[in-house]
Amino acid sequence: MSMYKNQLQELAQRSCFNLPAYACIREGPDHAPRFKATVNFNGEIFESPTFYSTLRQAEHSAAEVALNTLAKRGPSKALAARVLDETGVYKNLLQETAHRAGLNLPVYTTIRSGPGHVPTFSCTVELSGMLFTGEPASKDKKASSEECSHGCLVYIKANVPAGLIFLASMGTWVS
Repeated sequence: MSMYKNQLQELAQRSCFNLPAYACIREGPDHAPRFKATVNFNGEIFESPTFYSTLRQAEHSAAEVALNTLAKRGPSKALAARVLDETGVYKNLLQETAHRAGLNLPVYTTIRSGPGHVPTFSCTVELSGMLFTGEPASKDKKASSEECSHGCLVYIKANVPAGLIFLASMGTWVS
């Protein structure tokens, strides 16, 4: 969770947006406070889904919600999405997801085809024995790996039940 605030701030800087602004709600007794955060990113408000025991966790969760929401809009559909493509956020999110789940880091294979003056790049990422192939990209190798990482993240979000972690070594789902 530690990278989300940094990635959102980098996205704002590269987009020439104001820096993200965080606000929090605190509830509970002084000896056991709970926090929920919102982040204002370029005029949009994103909220952490639950309360957390620390303000830091709540803010990182709000930043994660913002990045995931922006990522779901798809590559190059908005300025923020284009900057997400360029900053390598999808690739970083996929690596952090693998790390947090105790998996080996993703392995990327990129193939260049087509004439030299208009190359096309196709990327495959392997994560825990599963292969994901992105759509061919004509921009460059980096764009191809970002597209592939984005597709892998979309698959994981759609197919991994909340609260479960896939353990590659055992090949099973556990709580």
